[in-house]
Amino acid sequence: MFTAVLFAGCMMEKPTARNYRKVLQMEELTPITVAQLKQIIAADTTHYKVVVLTSSCCGPCHISMRDVYPRKMAECDSNRVRWYFIEERYSTAQYMDKVFANYHIDAPRYWINDTLPQYRPLMVKKKRTLLWNVMRHRCASYEELGWDVADNRMNNIVNDIAPQAQTITGPNGTPTTMLLDPQNRMKCTYVVDANGNATFEPTDIRDVTVPVTDLDYTVVDTLRYVPQVCTPDGRCE
Repeated sequence: MFTAVLFAGCMMEKPTARNYRKVLQMEELTPITVAQLKQIIAADTTHYKVVVLTSSCCGPCHISMRDVYPRKMAECDSNRVRWYFIEERYSTAQYMDKVFANYHIDAPRYWINDTLPQYRPLMVKKKRTLLWNVMRHRCASYEELGWDVADNRMNNIVNDIAPQAQTITGPNGTPTTMLLDPQNRMKCTYVVDANGNATFEPTDIRDVTVPVTDLDYTVVDTLRYVPQVCTPDGRCE
């Protein structure tokens, strides 16, 4: 875990116009709009699909790349399941090849290139502006810094690609996975936190204990996080 987090920490998100142009020229990466991604998924009615929205500068994403995705990919016949890895921001896409090589994952690499307001990522024209704001507002989010970035961006992406009768409210970061069967039904889960608050989310492949081909995509599961009870001597159960 330490190695994965350290690997991610050595990289820096660079949401500048110059970096955008750099990533756009990387032939090994495929830019894709949300509408195009939705069309690709909808057109495939013969495979199960695993769509991974990821970030090369995200510690949990690195851990999943190392511990989860290779194991899950090995569980199923590649002729039945297709994997799509989507870098959710251009500002980290330049590191995708390094990350995939480090964890020995062989799959097409996409990155979201979409200017619609509901999908818009952060873009800063001048690097010195980015550095100044990061130093001045240390540990603040981009939204807190007042920069223009879409609200609920991840929710918007998931709800557009695989609309449900009930609006998806859960994903708020990376990694986010979307599991779809050949009929393009997405597996969903009610996630109930320790305080009893529930969100409706695409099922996280990290919570799946069977091959994705064995899931029942017509059933919404419920995942409950049981609060720990701690004693005065420091033991928690």
